Amino acid sequence: MAGKHTVLSVPVQLDTAMFRDFAAFDVLKRQKRWRRPLVFAVLMVAFAVVCFTQVGVREGAALVGTVLAVVGLGLPLVYFLMFFRSVSQQAKKMGLTTPKDVYRVVLDEEGVRMWPAGQQDKEEAAVTHPWDRIYGAWRTPQAIYLYINAAQAYLLPAEQIPGGPEAAWSLLEDHLPAEKRHTAR
Repeated sequence: MAGKHTVLSVPVQLDTAMFRDFAAFDVLKRQKRWRRPLVFAVLMVAFAVVCFTQVGVREGAALVGTVLAVVGLGLPLVYFLMFFRSVSQQAKKMGLTTPKDVYRVVLDEEGVRMWPAGQQDKEEAAVTHPWDRIYGAWRTPQAIYLYINAAQAYLLPAEQIPGGPEAAWSLLEDHLPAEKRHTAR
């Protein structure tokens, strides 16, 4: 393993854009929560089309069709607008309007260790996750998202990883089985 990193330390700074990218990735790509609003919209628009075919045959068909189309397109739109609004509000609460040190993540032979910002020099502040308990890693062009469980991830922005994302991904390939490594484009 000459030349391979066996320890990688990533001090992470986040801002609103990085947090928004992660939230969109997590909810829309990883969890695929765009499917239900899409199915709802397709069904409602299909029902609206059926109603519009009955214009002139059945009284009120145009009104019902219009209501179905507006609801079918409007509710999913509101769902996504509210989602991105809540992400922006959460980022603001977290103080991410300007880049902020949030934690340092170390990948080594034992697993993944994280120190909260301001406590990097305190060994007892480290939170350790052994490799066999890591839920998975997802690589995007902007970052590597290292999930320690299904609901919690450490964000490793690509430009902040010493040696670049290839160095981190190589280390993850050494410690995580293929079914826990995912590439999202």
